[in-house]
Amino acid sequence: MNIEIKQTTESSKAYEIAKSLPEYFDESGLKSIEQDTKNNMLFGAYRDNEMIGFVAYKEINNEAIEMSWLGVLPQYQGKNYGKILVEKSLAELSQKYKVCEVKTLSNSDDYEPYKKTRAFYKSLGFIPIETISPYPGWGNNPCQIFVMFL
Repeated sequence: MNIEIKQTTESSKAYEIAKSLPEYFDESGLKSIEQDTKNNMLFGAYRDNEMIGFVAYKEINNEAIEMSWLGVLPQYQGKNYGKILVEKSLAELSQKYKVCEVKTLSNSDDYEPYKKTRAFYKSLGFIPIETISPYPGWGNNPCQIFVMFL
C-alpha cells in the first residue's frame, strides 16, 4: 500500500471526493465542506499523486481540534486508507493539540452508513461522550460526540 498523507490546500479535490459520497453528504453538507476545506486544516491521502481521501480539522481552542469532515473515494473504502489518513494527520497535529472531537449521527438513528462511521471512529480510539438530540443546525438529527486524547 503506497500512500502519502500530507497537509494540502486542494479543497476542490476534497469537494469532488465528498460529491462521490451522496449517502453521507447532502447538499447542505457539501456546501459546508466546500467552505470548511478552504478555511480549515486539510489533509489529503494520495495514491500515485491522486487524492483519494481527505480529512478537515477545525481549531476549537489552542488545545483542541474538531475533525469536521472525512471522506474516502468509494473504491478505496475498507482498505485502511481512511484509518491511515486519520492516524497520520492526528499524529502531526498532536504536536500542538491535546484533544480531537468528532460529531456524527448518533446511534439512535440506525442509518447503515453511519453505523459504519461510528464503528470506524471507535476503532481509531475515539470515545463516545454525549448525544444531543436534536443538534442545533442538524434539523431533527441526533448528534453523537466522540473525543480522543492525542
